[in-house]
Amino acid sequence: MPNFNLEDVDTLLQFSAKDGLPYDSQSLLNDQLLLHEEFEIFFVKAGDVTWFINDEMFPAEPNSLMIFNNREVHKPHIRSNKRFERYRLLFKSEFASQFSSEGNDLLSCFTDRPLGRENIRRLSRAQCSEFLSLFEKLETASQEGAPDSHLVKLLAFLELLLFTNRVFKATEKAEEFPLLPEPVLKVMDYIEKHLDGDLSLETIGKECRVSVYYLCRAFKSQTGSTIHNYILYRRVSEAKRLLCDGMKVSQVGARCGFSSVARFAEAFKKIVGQSPSAFAKNEAARGTSRQP
Repeated sequence: MPNFNLEDVDTLLQFSAKDGLPYDSQSLLNDQLLLHEEFEIFFVKAGDVTWFINDEMFPAEPNSLMIFNNREVHKPHIRSNKRFERYRLLFKSEFASQFSSEGNDLLSCFTDRPLGRENIRRLSRAQCSEFLSLFEKLETASQEGAPDSHLVKLLAFLELLLFTNRVFKATEKAEEFPLLPEPVLKVMDYIEKHLDGDLSLETIGKECRVSVYYLCRAFKSQTGSTIHNYILYRRVSEAKRLLCDGMKVSQVGARCGFSSVARFAEAFKKIVGQSPSAFAKNEAARGTSRQP
């Protein structure tokens, strides 16, 4: 039985719709990667953009629907100054999971797939119209302030989750092929295999046989992120996985390449928004609440 106050829907759901030139929004141009506790639905209506997801770049053509869970590092990479129209919804998985039922897991499309893969679907014209109609319901309910606005917003959210699951189950997944040059892919593969070790630029350059100068320039131009930020976010993402698996906080930092528990705690809190111990405690509580 769902356990929440209907009035809290306003804070439990964060959504936005924006339309304009990407260079009018500085947040789209910085090198900050995204790794947040909320699950995310992102729809690209128009624009020239690719998505950096975990360790690869993927094209997001107009009318593309994307989903991300709370362990997937991601970032839009703007390719030109074309108009960028997009819709975004953030929500906590524990809130949405309350409405799942036997045989109908509302979060299955977010969790039942390889990490960082199968995140994108191209919508048909009819699917686009349905998605935009549901998103409009969310916006209208927020603006009207009517007595039933919270309920209308909740119903629109649940419809949107059902729609997203149908799309990802029924629609053929977008073709995935490397958009990054081989040297950058090689560097990412090395980082992934050595998250617990020395990942200084000098070490990476030596092991991957590429100059530090080329490494920094190519990585930033291809992904939109600095290599330092990428390493940090991948380490924190791996730390979240280990904490969810029950590993002790004191062990996780070293396993993810942090030089001390203090440095690990500082980086983790800056990115995730809570300390590693608080995150582990919350995850343990969620696991207990999901047990029959």
